[in-house]
Amino acid sequence: MKKHLVLPLAVALGLSLGTAAPAGATAVAPAASGSPAAADDADPAPQRTVRVSTSAELAAAFQAALPGDRIVLADGEYTMVKLADKAGTAGAPVVVEGATLGGAVVTAGQLEVARSSHVVVRGLTFRNATTLKITASTHVRFTRNDVALRFEPPADPTSSRHWLQISGEGSGYHRIDHNAFHDKTLMGNYVTVYGGATQISQHDRIDHNWFADSPAQPINGGEAIRLGVSALSDSSSFAVVEHNVFENTDSDPEIVSIKSDDNTVRFNTVRRSAGAFVARRGDRNVIQGNVFLGEGKAGTGGVRLYGDDQLVFDNYFEGLRGSGYTAALQIDGGDVDGSGSTSAHWRVHRATVVHNTFVDNTSNIEVGANYVLPPVDSLVADNLVVGSAGPLFQELKQPSGVTYSGNVAWPTGAATLGIDAAPREVRVADPLLVRSGGLWRLRPGPAMNTAVGTYPFLVDDVDGQPRDVRPDVGADEVSSAPVTRRPLERDDVGPAAP
Repeated sequence: MKKHLVLPLAVALGLSLGTAAPAGATAVAPAASGSPAAADDADPAPQRTVRVSTSAELAAAFQAALPGDRIVLADGEYTMVKLADKAGTAGAPVVVEGATLGGAVVTAGQLEVARSSHVVVRGLTFRNATTLKITASTHVRFTRNDVALRFEPPADPTSSRHWLQISGEGSGYHRIDHNAFHDKTLMGNYVTVYGGATQISQHDRIDHNWFADSPAQPINGGEAIRLGVSALSDSSSFAVVEHNVFENTDSDPEIVSIKSDDNTVRFNTVRRSAGAFVARRGDRNVIQGNVFLGEGKAGTGGVRLYGDDQLVFDNYFEGLRGSGYTAALQIDGGDVDGSGSTSAHWRVHRATVVHNTFVDNTSNIEVGANYVLPPVDSLVADNLVVGSAGPLFQELKQPSGVTYSGNVAWPTGAATLGIDAAPREVRVADPLLVRSGGLWRLRPGPAMNTAVGTYPFLVDDVDGQPRDVRPDVGADEVSSAPVTRRPLERDDVGPAAP
């Protein structure tokens, strides 16, 4: 069993979401700071501080809470209760926090923040057996918490137990940051975002969290993060999922499942996780600048696409051992086209897959591995693919109108190119990679300054270094500019991160 963290709460952390929502595939939200801990504004000075040391005192403090209250829990064990109908403001939030980081341990009851605004829950340890809920609220921040819930095994092992759930009419502008979610043993999501009857929660940010150690489950339904549900998948979420670490998250082929429109998933690091980031349902989602490191583990994957106008760029894929559903990059087939059940796999239209790097994967770029309807009118351009086994490109169904352009491939050993491509589509050349900073990077050579496409969203590379006027092929730009992003480690995220 992992010990909970007990550290001083030396710095009060703020409420600002700090990241604009993306407007779609052609208007990507601006990059946050490359620092592992993005800027955190201090809370406004509390109007009063209420110190509690028992569950009864906690319940009374919740009942009487006013805007500007800071409710501080002494170290010890607590039964959590509902916090409802509290109208904090940006200048006077309701703050619930531990006196020391992780020292207040919730062992029973349920946290639900309901019909409230501007509430901060910070620095607690959750070891209870009920879902944490944010319901019909806005501007709730859940930060610096250690969460390892202790659900009792259900009679039906395929039933789900979600850990943190956002839902309700009018929900939005929440931030889930610097938490640890770990040791999940049952079906369910670590974080699931719902909404009201027709609209998903909007403008939420999930950042700098550690998601870890969720073993394989008997059926689907164990994602680390799920943004939406089939019934809400035609609504725009504008969520940003960034700067998180996923380690050994194996409980679903979809590590992050996107079931809504207009989301951005960027700058995350995935290690030894048997699954992929999946644009499962919904359109105009952006998957940018993520690092996928399989380290040779079976079933490890990268990105899988369905739907319209998905954008995938600046991602790095290495040592992944999945294929099909968990290929490094799967532009998949669909089973409906333009209309049909929202739970079906919608045919890919106009996917843009550019400036990604693939090294030493079992399966790199696959097209149409599953279902009956091949992708339509998509672009695969300026990607770098290097490998020593299998085909580097695979078309398992003949796509309709898919364009290859400016890609560089280097098959070695038993590897083959895999498709019949002209040099302008896939050029075979040694990119002269060198190991640096934990990744394979370009040196001056045939992939430098040879990209053929021009994309307004291509501002920097996977390291946060600016792109030249004539960009390099792949996710990395040869540059002497400062590196502002790097593959994240466990200590860069979670409750005790800087």
